[in-house]
Amino acid sequence: MKFFRARSLVAELFNWLPSLIAFFFLADKARWFWTNSPYMQFGWMIPVLGGYLVWESWGENRAVQPICQWNSASVGLFIFGSFAMFMTQLYQSAYGTTPASMGGLGLGFFFVACGNVTYLYGGNGVRKFGFPFFFLLLSVPLPPMIYGKIVGSLQTLVATATVEILALTGVPARLEGSLVHLPSGIVGVNEACSGIRSLQSTLMATLFIGYLTLKYWVSRFWLVIFGIGIAVLGNLVRVFSLSWSASKYGVQSVDSAHDVAGWTILGVTVVGVGALSWVLGKVEGSLLHGKKILHRV
Repeated sequence: MKFFRARSLVAELFNWLPSLIAFFFLADKARWFWTNSPYMQFGWMIPVLGGYLVWESWGENRAVQPICQWNSASVGLFIFGSFAMFMTQLYQSAYGTTPASMGGLGLGFFFVACGNVTYLYGGNGVRKFGFPFFFLLLSVPLPPMIYGKIVGSLQTLVATATVEILALTGVPARLEGSLVHLPSGIVGVNEACSGIRSLQSTLMATLFIGYLTLKYWVSRFWLVIFGIGIAVLGNLVRVFSLSWSASKYGVQSVDSAHDVAGWTILGVTVVGVGALSWVLGKVEGSLLHGKKILHRV
């Protein structure tokens, strides 16, 4: 009996090969960005964390027996995903691997994987594994048009808010683009200071923690929203503190305090996200307890 169970388990894992092959192909293309782009270095963590989410979902799914049956949904998803990956590969062969083209590979992987689990478990497969597959897409760089708008908006927000707060504290400051003009010099809010790295890392962390620790999608949504707010606010505090230091002790003081301020805000963000997750978990627990009492009554 154990032998047949083991054989059935091996056969089930073997049927996951299309998803694994599609993701390894995607990761092989994306690893250049993980290595060479300072804003995509967190990508090395995505396969580990995403793989863990898939494993957790697969463990929960053991109560559902594989059906291994092709239908119109599984065939359509698989064909569309394979076609998207094939056409994107042709494009990359001609024009090179770009962030925009990586979106095509990510889309192709997602649909191949969804078609794969639909074949294995039916519609329940997409409900179980849809989010882990989506999480793996965080390893793909954003297209320049979208990435540039996000960074530009963050730079404008941080620089404008910093000038306004400096004025409230009695420090004369003038904004020119993303440059903060101070009596002692100029502090530039460049791409690194926009907070894009902390924003991406916080998004990854809140999605991962929320999926594992919270039961309701609305709780997970608010964890992501509040986490992003903490990341943006933390970066604003960092830029303001550096600008204030530059106004008091000279622009040269920014270099010595830059890394310390960055690590401090990162620590505060991690603690803040953890505390938010704990609070939302307690709220969920209270709601579930209330429902049990009402059900008994």
